[in-house]
Amino acid sequence: MSLSIFYLISGSILLYFGSHWMVQSSVNIASKLNISKFVIGLTIVAFGTSLPELGVSLKAALFDKSAIAIGNIIGSNITNVALVLGSCSLFAPIVISFTEIKKDLLIYLIVCGLLIFFLWDQILSRFDGTILFSGLILYTIYSFKTGKAHQEEVEETPSNFYWTIFLLVLGISLIYFGSDLFINGAILFAGIIGISDIVIGLSVVALGTSLPELVTSLVASLKDEHSISVGNIIGSNLFNILSVLGLVSIITPLDIDKDIFTFEIPLMVLSGLILVPLGIRNKPLSKWISISLLCGYTIFLLALYN
Repeated sequence: MSLSIFYLISGSILLYFGSHWMVQSSVNIASKLNISKFVIGLTIVAFGTSLPELGVSLKAALFDKSAIAIGNIIGSNITNVALVLGSCSLFAPIVISFTEIKKDLLIYLIVCGLLIFFLWDQILSRFDGTILFSGLILYTIYSFKTGKAHQEEVEETPSNFYWTIFLLVLGISLIYFGSDLFINGAILFAGIIGISDIVIGLSVVALGTSLPELVTSLVASLKDEHSISVGNIIGSNLFNILSVLGLVSIITPLDIDKDIFTFEIPLMVLSGLILVPLGIRNKPLSKWISISLLCGYTIFLLALYN
């Protein structure tokens, strides 16, 4: 028990500092390259915060734990919207611009539909994974080509560019190792309680691997970098499907439990659709909306354990 607590605390400290440096360096990169902060959140920040999902799902798949690998991604995508967005908007007023997110949100919902199609035969094959990962490459190219910032959005930053890159790499590294420590502690703790692989993947592991998104988006929100915060959430969900499930299934095909089509997958799609009305409002998310998102996440966890 004491070892799991040590892992949890140590991982949290690394996550905080890693997220802080990654957000700051990402803002500097956006300025230097004349790329919008939203696109930086969709790509660089999203890639960095999705590293834990990639590492955990790959380890799980190689050890014949497909349920943990799939559950981790579905659970993380639900957690990113319900817990991460709910928590961030509770501490700092976040405005979701539908004009800014509509194209990427539509792409995400299309990717969700494609994933459901691939999973329908209860296996994610190497061919499926190749298509998903190819989609990631195309999406990244598209994001950078269409993501040039407006002149008024660009801010001059005095930071040395090489120092900025160093902080970015250091931040991503701390996030990866911090998440690894936290996940190990969480799994140790879950092992003491005794729960199934799919539930571990959807809850404990998903929460652990979503900590980078939570901390990074929270830090970004507190720094008034709302575009990075929202971009990180949508981008991470896209990376989780296209990059993580794509790469993992290329290396080793994943077996799917058909039961996830009745609850978990519909909830993942619903969590993406929720962003549409929240964006159309074009107003800061209220405390009631934040609390509703957090309550929804709590209900999701309770449903898993019943």
